Amino acid sequence: MSIIGEAILKASVDLLVNKLASEGILFFARQEHIKADLMKWANMLEMIKAVLDDAEEKKTTNQFVKKWLGKLQNLAYDVEDLLDEFQTEAFRRKLLLGNGDPAAAQDQPSSSRTRTSKFRKLIPTCCTTFTPQSIQFNYAMMSKIKEINDRFQDIVTQKDSLGLNVSSAGRSKKDRQRLPTTSLVNEAKVSGRETEKKEIVELLLKDDSRNDGGFSVIPIIGMGGLGKTTLAQLVYNDKQVEDHFDLKAWTCVSDDFDVFRLTKSILISIAADQNEDNQDLNLLQEKLKKHLFGKKFLLVLDDVWNEDYNDWVDLSLPFEAGAQGSKIVVTTRNQEVAKIMSPDQAYELKNLSTEDCLSVFAQHSLGTRDFSSHKSLEDIGKKIVIKCNGLPLAAKTLGGLLRGKHDRREWEDVLSSKIWELPQERCRIIPALAVSYYYLPPTLKQCFAYCSLFPKDYEFEDEEIILLWCASGFLDHGESGNPSEDLGRKFFQELRARSFFQQSSNSISRFVMHDLVNDLAQWAAGEMYFRMEYISEVNKQQSFSRNLRHLSYIRGDYDGVKRFEDLCDIQHLRTLLPVTLLSSWPGFLAPSILTELFKLQRLRVFSLRGYHISELPDSVGDLRCLRHLNLSGTEIKTLPESVSKLYNLHTLLLKDCWRLKKLCAAMGNLIKLHHLNNSNTGSLEEMPVGIGKLTCLQTLSNFAVGKDNGSGLRELKSLMHLQGTLKISKLENVKDIGDAKEARLDGNKNLKELSLNWTCSTDGSSSREAETEMGVLDMLKPHENLEQFCVCGYGGTKFPTWLGDSSFSNLVTLKFEDCGMCTALPSVGQLPSLKHLTVRGMSRVKRLGSEFYGDDSPIPFPCLETLRFEDLQEWEDWIPHGSSQGVERFPKLRELHILRCSKLQGTFPEHLPALEKLVIKGCEELSVSVSSLPAFCKLEIDGCKKVLWRSATDHLGSQNSVVCRDASNQVFLAGPLKPRIPKLEELEIKNIKNETYIWKSHDELLQDICSLKRLTIDSCPKLQSLVAEEEKDQQQQLCELSCRLEYLGLTSCHGLVKLPQSSFSLSSLREIEIYNCSSLVSFPEVALPSKLKKIRISYCGALKSLPEAWMCDTNSSLEILNIEHCRWLTFIAAVQLPSSLKKLQIRRCDNIRTLTAEEGIQCSSGRRYTSSLLEELEIWDCPSLTCIFSKNELPATLESLEVGNLPPSLKSLYVYGCSKVESIAERLDNNTSLEKISIKRCGTLKILPSGLHNLRQLQEISIQICENLVSFPEGGLPCAKLTRLEIYDCKRLEALPKGLHNLTSLQHLTIGGALPSLEEDGLPTNLQLLNIEGNMEIWKSMIERGRGFHRFSSLRRLTISRCDDDMVSFPLENKRLGTALPLLASLTSLGISRFPNLERLSSSIVDLQNLTLLQLWGCPKLKYFPKKGLPSSLLELDIVGCPLIEEKCRKDGGQYWDLLTHIPYVLIAGKFVFGD
Repeated sequence: MSIIGEAILKASVDLLVNKLASEGILFFARQEHIKADLMKWANMLEMIKAVLDDAEEKKTTNQFVKKWLGKLQNLAYDVEDLLDEFQTEAFRRKLLLGNGDPAAAQDQPSSSRTRTSKFRKLIPTCCTTFTPQSIQFNYAMMSKIKEINDRFQDIVTQKDSLGLNVSSAGRSKKDRQRLPTTSLVNEAKVSGRETEKKEIVELLLKDDSRNDGGFSVIPIIGMGGLGKTTLAQLVYNDKQVEDHFDLKAWTCVSDDFDVFRLTKSILISIAADQNEDNQDLNLLQEKLKKHLFGKKFLLVLDDVWNEDYNDWVDLSLPFEAGAQGSKIVVTTRNQEVAKIMSPDQAYELKNLSTEDCLSVFAQHSLGTRDFSSHKSLEDIGKKIVIKCNGLPLAAKTLGGLLRGKHDRREWEDVLSSKIWELPQERCRIIPALAVSYYYLPPTLKQCFAYCSLFPKDYEFEDEEIILLWCASGFLDHGESGNPSEDLGRKFFQELRARSFFQQSSNSISRFVMHDLVNDLAQWAAGEMYFRMEYISEVNKQQSFSRNLRHLSYIRGDYDGVKRFEDLCDIQHLRTLLPVTLLSSWPGFLAPSILTELFKLQRLRVFSLRGYHISELPDSVGDLRCLRHLNLSGTEIKTLPESVSKLYNLHTLLLKDCWRLKKLCAAMGNLIKLHHLNNSNTGSLEEMPVGIGKLTCLQTLSNFAVGKDNGSGLRELKSLMHLQGTLKISKLENVKDIGDAKEARLDGNKNLKELSLNWTCSTDGSSSREAETEMGVLDMLKPHENLEQFCVCGYGGTKFPTWLGDSSFSNLVTLKFEDCGMCTALPSVGQLPSLKHLTVRGMSRVKRLGSEFYGDDSPIPFPCLETLRFEDLQEWEDWIPHGSSQGVERFPKLRELHILRCSKLQGTFPEHLPALEKLVIKGCEELSVSVSSLPAFCKLEIDGCKKVLWRSATDHLGSQNSVVCRDASNQVFLAGPLKPRIPKLEELEIKNIKNETYIWKSHDELLQDICSLKRLTIDSCPKLQSLVAEEEKDQQQQLCELSCRLEYLGLTSCHGLVKLPQSSFSLSSLREIEIYNCSSLVSFPEVALPSKLKKIRISYCGALKSLPEAWMCDTNSSLEILNIEHCRWLTFIAAVQLPSSLKKLQIRRCDNIRTLTAEEGIQCSSGRRYTSSLLEELEIWDCPSLTCIFSKNELPATLESLEVGNLPPSLKSLYVYGCSKVESIAERLDNNTSLEKISIKRCGTLKILPSGLHNLRQLQEISIQICENLVSFPEGGLPCAKLTRLEIYDCKRLEALPKGLHNLTSLQHLTIGGALPSLEEDGLPTNLQLLNIEGNMEIWKSMIERGRGFHRFSSLRRLTISRCDDDMVSFPLENKRLGTALPLLASLTSLGISRFPNLERLSSSIVDLQNLTLLQLWGCPKLKYFPKKGLPSSLLELDIVGCPLIEEKCRKDGGQYWDLLTHIPYVLIAGKFVFGD
């Protein structure tokens, strides 16, 4: 990777030349000596710029030229830093002069105020700020100028000695030279483009009905290496295409869009005999036109880069002679190219699927389409393909690198290598992608290189990266030197158009870079940029290049000192950017790190986004070069006053700082500030006085009006560049209507969203004046360009007349919230573009009538799509608009919500032709009349007077969801739903208070649910059955009826005694849930529906048994059975469980004694069967259970076993709180699938089944609090795959399992309580986690046998609790040597708990340089940390119940407080100590 690219250098040089002529620099150029230096620099830069092309050519073969370019880039950065210091000091002096306080410049330590007389002459005579600071500044600047002069002279001298020359022809194109493509393709070797080929072929075969006849263009767009050319080749050679067109031609265009060359190439491709040395373009185009005349042709222009519309027009003139239906296929990486050639249609090629990419990779690496013959390489091959991220060129190239190589180590080398580190003569990925990069102008190359700071798959918004470009100086332009966000948006769109950025699949407002484009950015960025990939710093020692200027890292949960160990030495660093992933939690940063980071005084971009930081040090004001400060999501309460000295600050981000109360008082000094995003800062008390001086502000999210001396509305008058979103809060503090008038909001044409907020009174005070607030709102009329408007907490009695005026033609969203004094809504029906209207908490509105619709509008609310009314407590009448039947009202309304309007009577508008969703809740007096709703698809009614279904001829279109609740005065389900709602899919019936049934007969039930997918019945206390009458022949009738019902749910129907047989004869039923039906005694004795997979029965206290027909049905599909809180059940099945059952959960069934009551009895079908599929068995808190299966055998497939006899399929067994269980099973020899066994609180259990050591798949065993367990089986434990073992508090256990030390796969061991001592050989030594609780014998024997922990070289986590009441120092001391036994250096987590006499941690703790977590619990005498402190790697410290050491860790003078500041996360007594 090169140090820096020539194009980025060009951009840097151009920037410097512009800065040397800027206003801030001219302030210092009044002295001839300084001016002469600066002019000399400008001349040298121009001279150097002229040879950069030549230097770029020679750097690949001449290492001295490469080093020269690196020196030049470093010099350019340093010169820019110096010029910034000039500008900053000039502004500071100007500011102090403007404030009339030159003495205020003395803001430096007194030690720096020296040598004043010698340099008085350096101060311009017009400047009266002659202070020690300005003297020191000029002295330092003179020294730096001399250094820069020497370095410039050195650069120029080396330029001459290196023989660098001015290149008149510009840079060579050798880096982007590629072989021209041809139309030939081997279709057998192409994978995964069948669909794309078919779609393009269809476009080609379709004859367009163009008015002008002629040809049409189909651009294929995509990033480099995506397979655009291959797709064009496939289409070009398709048989249908060949037969369809009279002529075909293929031309590779590449970067040289020479009309003459291309015309000749196309002509030769069509007529080979025309290959003559003709230099006349007119003659060539005449011949081409003649050959194309009247013929349907297909032309492929491959790899087009031209963005000149006129060149395209010139080339395309002969094509007009072709017959209608002629087509031109263009492949390009650039959307702008596609728009020039075809503004209407373009085919955007997507990434290959992982499967197809794997096939391409296998074909080129192994010569086959899969890994069937090389299974050992398949897993690593898949990882390499993931690296390709759907790019076929990458799969082909990396596969080619590994062709004929079957050594796994070589494959791992390719996987771990950076793409740009692979040999370029054999790896064409970066060269292929770099072609796109080479075509970028220097400024765009600079912007793209900055994107290397983003990790792969990081999703970013356009404004996010644009503001970072601004801060880095990439968008500075003109004399002002101010960055242009508009230029940044142009750059962003250009990079997106060239396929460097792609739309995120998760959000339309976010973008991502393809993984290989991200690699390209890192290649282009060189050593000036670095991205730390890892999150945890353990075992990660990071070294940084001396040339580093921009650094990013993925923000961790806990970021400590090790991560930033060498960072503070990089004094030239400009960007420090922690990147927050979308799914990450807020993080913690060690306070000592924060202090060090503020010493990086050349930072331009500094982010602390998402860290738990409650205060900033005043040293933030020392970052005088800072342009971008991101404190979003932190917990700061005040902004330090020193922030007002950051005179170059362009962007200040305070989003989601929910505790922020105050900004700095001198905020008006930051006159370069463009963006102040303080959205979601609800605690902000007021804006500082002088905020109106920030006339460059484009973003101001929240303007909090000051109460007394704070900033008033008048200051908004000068903020005329505001755009986007503005919230004006605390408007109750405006006492003078004139202030609102002075704000002149109607002149701010760039605002799109405006929210006017008065704080709602919570104490019932009546100090607010309605008349004043009415006047304020009247004066705050916004510009007519506004798109979204919200009025919240307004205390006036009426709205101004302008609100609702049709002149607001762009207004799309309108909200009125908690305007409790208003008695009427404004006439908003006249707003022509209004789509979304919300009215919430307007407690005095009683009626909606003509004033709401507007008098001047023949069709009110012509575009309204969603309408919400919430909490209108006094609203009584909604009067429809107009009396004429022909009047359209709400013609486009899709959603209507009326919530908690308890006094609303009558009905709402009936004719709503576009309504799709209706939600009515808590409107007890409202009658809902459902009719004439052709687009209806979802109805939810909860708590209304009645639901009125209209006549059967009134259909409800495609309605597919109905929720009806609290409609107690109307029996609404009497069989007529189907003709009215033929496409009903979801039905919820809730709170029908008095009905004993829902349907009169099965016929009515079937008519209503035949189209349903989900049926839920909830809180119908008197419901006894779903239908009033049972019919004996009903089951036969049901079997013949088509039904779609998949889910049936019954909840809190306490009167329900039985279910109809018909409910279990619905062939499509997949899930049944019955909850809290306390009177349900039994189910129909019929087989389960054939597709039913899950049954859950909970809190059915009267249920005594489950149908035996469920258990013996050999056609059953039941896989999951969950029974909870059914206290009268004594068994699950009389003989056997369903043969298809995979998971059985039984919880808190007090009287259940066994799962199967009898053995050896056949089912009614005469067939004896043993469950063979059961994989998971869980039994919780069944105090009467004595055995699991009558023969004490578990399912062979069981995945998770709790207790009982085990089928051979069983994988998991869990038994918890079954106090009468004496045995789990007799033997486990046949349970070859068992993976997990967990047995807890089974007090009667005495022995474990024999054969435990034969369970070869067993991975986890947990035996806890089984006080009567005597022994483990004779054979011990299986050792092949056992990774986790827990044995705890088994008081009568006579011996631990034999051969513990032989469990070579064991990684996690918890052992403790009253247990016997270890065997002589002790514990296995490859443990990763060891938890010893309450067992001194095991603890001491382990230590004494091994004389420490050195045998456990893999141990990462160690917890010791209640193991030694006499221990005074931890670790234990070696009595012979008089020193503490060393702990393992590999430990990352250490827990020390409940040692009553522990006083100190010994010095060996400090040597644990991988330790990230230390927990100290319940050690009341602990009072000393090691003298050397705590490990520098520590990220978390948790101290509870250690009062003496807690006292020493106090912030106010605690002995150990300074130690804590190196740790990101410290909890003491459950409280985070770095918070408030």
